[in-house]
Amino acid sequence: MVDLCPDDTPELKAWRQEVRDFLEKALPEPWTFWYDYDEDPASWERYLDFWRQVGKKRWTALTWPTEYYGLGRPAIEKWILEEEFVNHDVPTYPVIGMHVAGYLLRHGTHEQRCKHLKGIADATVLWGEGYSEPGAGSDLARLTTKAHRDGDEWVINGQKTLGTAAHFCQWMSVLARTDPDGPRHAGISCFLVPLDAPGIEMLPLDNMADGRQNMTYFDDVRVPADSLLGDENQAWTQIWFGMGGERLDNAGPSLGPHAMRILPLLNRVIRYCRQTTRGGRRLGDDPVVRQQLGELMVGVEALKLQAYELYGIAQSGKASRFGEASMHMHQAVYKEFWPHLAQVCMEIVGPMAQIQGGKWAQLNGDIEHYFRASFGNHAGGTSQLKRMVLATRGLGLPR
Repeated sequence: MVDLCPDDTPELKAWRQEVRDFLEKALPEPWTFWYDYDEDPASWERYLDFWRQVGKKRWTALTWPTEYYGLGRPAIEKWILEEEFVNHDVPTYPVIGMHVAGYLLRHGTHEQRCKHLKGIADATVLWGEGYSEPGAGSDLARLTTKAHRDGDEWVINGQKTLGTAAHFCQWMSVLARTDPDGPRHAGISCFLVPLDAPGIEMLPLDNMADGRQNMTYFDDVRVPADSLLGDENQAWTQIWFGMGGERLDNAGPSLGPHAMRILPLLNRVIRYCRQTTRGGRRLGDDPVVRQQLGELMVGVEALKLQAYELYGIAQSGKASRFGEASMHMHQAVYKEFWPHLAQVCMEIVGPMAQIQGGKWAQLNGDIEHYFRASFGNHAGGTSQLKRMVLATRGLGLPR
């Protein structure tokens, strides 16, 4: 098993114990909740209450500068924090807000950071993503939503789709074309848009895993000129690829929501196999099941190694084509491994894995829910797109 063993000093060991003590009080029992695949109001209230407790400790912004509501702590402490959150099966923070925070810390003005970062750090303001469109999903450069300058305002017109949990959000990060005559990958800008602005309409787009995404329409939506994030016409490189700017957050790539879903679920299936008898013997003693679990564990270890590699590249401070290629390789592997893992777990648990409740439900029906959720692995681009980027940007191969 891969183990980075980051807590190699008394101070780091004490930090890990502090995180564990907090989790034992704030979330006594591990709890599976996926903000993008659950619409239950009570679950959302509990979920946000937990993250607001984290926010009060400023752990959401652990490595941000103190000037912008952070604690300025070292990157390794964030890694340990996330390790413990993963091990405790903590529901992941709404990822779009953390992405927006990263954009603000790299490319935002001082005024924008002061206005928006505290709400993200406290989990009191949630953000949706206005990137994909009906004709521009993985090929984001095809987007047609437009924005033009009108005096001291920008006017936005267009349509966005796949706005995950956007109906729970107060703000949205929106990409729009501001130079219609330029190349496809140029002329795109990013705007910070309040979702209560006149001219915005949001319609539900239910997904197959009990969650809701959204279609969001912008009809002459006006936002102030200072709603532009980063440089005009530079969102493709600055926002989509996170290039340029000043690196104010010293943390590198995190374990993130991928590990927060895969690792706890696999561990639950392993415990299930140890405790369940089928055909007169323990399920974990079945050679076929042991082979399946072994294959999944190898896949998880490969993902962990890739996460360690990305962390090391980020901490070295040496941005390179290799580093970018490693990121896309990690995403491609995860996007293909996730549905495979869900399928194998369904096979191991068997037909009763499909039962959602009652005495016959196995693992509370979470395996079947996880299986349906695994087909949402297109977020941020499909694995095919990631393979293409890996080949062209990483290996220098022609299109």
